[in-house]
Amino acid sequence: MKVKRRKIKRGRIEIIPLIDTIVILLVFYMTFSRFAEMERSAGIKLPESTVGADFTQSPNQLIVNMVSADDLTVAGRHYKAADLPGLLGQIKTKQPDVDSLILRGNRQMNYQNLSAFLNACSKAGIADVTFATLEK
Repeated sequence: MKVKRRKIKRGRIEIIPLIDTIVILLVFYMTFSRFAEMERSAGIKLPESTVGADFTQSPNQLIVNMVSADDLTVAGRHYKAADLPGLLGQIKTKQPDVDSLILRGNRQMNYQNLSAFLNACSKAGIADVTFATLEK
């Protein structure tokens, strides 16, 4: 009895799904990097420091851009320093996982504005505040 041999299929790489996957990843990383850059470019002149770590934002951090006491930007919306305690309280109730802030303060800001900001953070229960600076 003659046994019929099966033809061995050779493996091949499908290139179309590979290209689709790479394009999707490329679009994802391009949009993510653009949003991260938009958050940094608020027109604030950051103070300079000689030591410090690179800027990294964790998912539990909120970025606050502070030009002056009358011009705060949180998540793309403008506020005044007097609105900050209520705003941080609302953010804390809506997003309880937010446990720290990154303050991007203007170089010409005075200590009185900074003190009001830290008091508002204390009232909202946020103890971890990071100050963003430029490396000199």
